[in-house]
Amino acid sequence: MLRKLMVAQSVVALGLAACTQGAPDDAADRPVPRETLLLSTQAGPLVVQIPSGSVLFDRPRTVASLGGSWLLSATPSAGSTLLETFDGADAESASDVSLDGTLDVRVVSESGAAVALTDPLPDGWDPEVPLPRSRTPIVVADPTGAEQPRTYDLRGNFEPEAFSTDDRQLFMIQHLPAEAPTVYRVTVLDLKRGRVYPVFGPYKTPPERMPGIRLQQIISPNDDQLYTLYSSARPGYAPHHAPVPNDATVSFVHVLSLQEGWAHCVGLPEELWDRPASEQAMATSPNGRLLYIVDATLGLVTVMDTASLEIHTAPIDLAVPGVRHTSAVVSANGSALFVGTSGEHSGVTKIDTDTFEVLRTWETDDVSGLGLSADGERLYVAFDDRVEVMDATTGSELAGVAVASPAPIERVSVALAS
Repeated sequence: MLRKLMVAQSVVALGLAACTQGAPDDAADRPVPRETLLLSTQAGPLVVQIPSGSVLFDRPRTVASLGGSWLLSATPSAGSTLLETFDGADAESASDVSLDGTLDVRVVSESGAAVALTDPLPDGWDPEVPLPRSRTPIVVADPTGAEQPRTYDLRGNFEPEAFSTDDRQLFMIQHLPAEAPTVYRVTVLDLKRGRVYPVFGPYKTPPERMPGIRLQQIISPNDDQLYTLYSSARPGYAPHHAPVPNDATVSFVHVLSLQEGWAHCVGLPEELWDRPASEQAMATSPNGRLLYIVDATLGLVTVMDTASLEIHTAPIDLAVPGVRHTSAVVSANGSALFVGTSGEHSGVTKIDTDTFEVLRTWETDDVSGLGLSADGERLYVAFDDRVEVMDATTGSELAGVAVASPAPIERVSVALAS
């Protein structure tokens, strides 16, 4: 096991101080319901039960589905790969199947019925850097073994991105030129015909070739749209040929409809250009209608209507200097945006999503991830070495679990324990 966890036997003061009104004295006496946390770390997914602190899943070479419903582990052995599927909510084994060849999992469908695998990357290769290659073999398999795996030998340099909602198509990033990538475009593989097609915009606009560096990625609550925050890798580039200064590095959100099959880049306001990725974070409203992009250093939040793709930006009283990492999550009723920061002034800030006024601020250690309980009453705050359970209204600490992790926790997803 890569990490060891222990449960705080009592609620202790770990540096949390409410900067607004005090918390009720009985907050610490409330029982914390059992839930599981899917912690997305740089070392891979980790499933922990709260409040017991039990480690339910911790295995290398594992990839979680974008929504966290499934975990798929690939174990090579003597020219074959054992593909095992685990339920993301309780980490219980769901199925296993043996595949020919040595393969790595790239993406998992939200239904859990399809997985795309490729040859392993060279040792030490950064997965965020496209690997130069003229051909790309991709294996698409049914993790249950009910359907025979299919191998697609594609001419060009492709990277699996996500499955369509009906699992009939595999969206891919095509890197161009294939053996010296500098730009990308979105394509789709028709799994029945075995053919690759370009992905057009929502208004039938032709696909663009874009220079971009992927910063963050989240999926909508309904699993029907994928949002990726990009920074242009080439100064002076902007989506849809919008005029920008030659030295500007533009930020934009790439929207991919997994249901309707279109893609579109939404340029962000000029204030958010030339910003480090660590200073910005994305979060969706529970109904999926709004996407929030927060820059904690600038004290700005941009809101995108996920249907019309229109945006507007509002100032918030959250100009935090020296931010090293920003996290965000929206309350269960959509009325509040929680923003966590690490850096010179670390903490959690609760913001009204109607007025964008700061409702509360709690000083903490460096925050590496945020999540909400299923009922929205508890806020899970991840740090480099622990996860604390806070009352989402008062900020009172309800429980704590120490997580000895070799890498900061990047994201916290919450699912009900069985």
